[in-house]
Amino acid sequence: MTMPDHTLLNTSIVASAQSEQVLCKTFFFHDVRLLCQTNHPFILSLLERMLGVFREPEMVRGEASYGIYCYDSAAQFPLQLPSRRSRTDTLRLLTGTKLKCYRAGGGIEYQSYEAQPTVNAPALSVIDPVRCCAVTELELLDCYQESFLRRYVFLLALGQLMRAFGFEPCHSAAITAPWDDNQGALILGSSGSGKTTLSLGCAIAGCGLLGDDLIMLRADGPRISACSITQEVSVRSGSLDLWPSLEFLRPYPADDRDKRYCSIEQIRSGAARIHTPVTILIFPALTGESRSTLIPMSKARTLQTLIDLCTGRSTARTGYSQAQERLFFLLSALAEQASSYRLAIARGADDGPELVRTLFTGKPYE
Repeated sequence: MTMPDHTLLNTSIVASAQSEQVLCKTFFFHDVRLLCQTNHPFILSLLERMLGVFREPEMVRGEASYGIYCYDSAAQFPLQLPSRRSRTDTLRLLTGTKLKCYRAGGGIEYQSYEAQPTVNAPALSVIDPVRCCAVTELELLDCYQESFLRRYVFLLALGQLMRAFGFEPCHSAAITAPWDDNQGALILGSSGSGKTTLSLGCAIAGCGLLGDDLIMLRADGPRISACSITQEVSVRSGSLDLWPSLEFLRPYPADDRDKRYCSIEQIRSGAARIHTPVTILIFPALTGESRSTLIPMSKARTLQTLIDLCTGRSTARTGYSQAQERLFFLLSALAEQASSYRLAIARGADDGPELVRTLFTGKPYE
């Protein structure tokens, strides 16, 4: 079992403990024990909501550490960007926040967030995948949107940290057959392709749901499995219009992208899943047709589509070419193990989930 070296973590602990009490709690991320530490009780409650869904496994595969600390000023951060570093990417997040990614000696990775009014203050995440530890430093906690911390800071840091245990983040949704959690479908496509609306509709129709936008892939022996990273989903008004059972979300506050956040269990009680082998790949695309259609894809066509998704601008970039190569390797293996389909979704039609159901049953939809 890989054990963490707490060098980075201890650096922040010592600096934080000078003025505030350090709070500690052990969580799990699938079969990885995660030792979390913070100097703010709100952060601990946020981690509880994010990671409390993962139960202690029968066998622990490894151990990692994650520290999250709050300061009055970024100048107080014990960990700073090193003078000798190389920038690996610059991303403009959907919130408008600029995220700069760096790599320094020893394979240590840095995620530096510039301040964005009403969204976030400056922040820095430092990830050491070799020693299985990470630290996030935050300036002025009250200046962050809670959803920003969860989706764009904590999950990104955890996603990088969990690569040491074979997990690879993938911009996708994942569902299971209503009657069998060992039959899973990965839904891949660019933003606006209909992933979220389709996956939510499938959950309402009885399918299990792992996530609507971000999934972790991992090789389990000879097969590739999808793993949940968060059980929070984001719902736009279009989905509310299409699925009447989601009408309860109307009063929820929407962000600048018309997204309302809720848990999978709020979509349908009992719908949340955390792990499934992938047996089907679905590539949704909105069309102007009157009825949705399923189109089988050859392995060659599937592979080309995956290449486009991994290398094009249509999907969220990982920021590192090596990471893209690992993701593409997993997706290429999926192209061999899973059946692939293009789902042409008619705008405003609600027949997508029934078509997906036919992929699990093998019976045509009429």
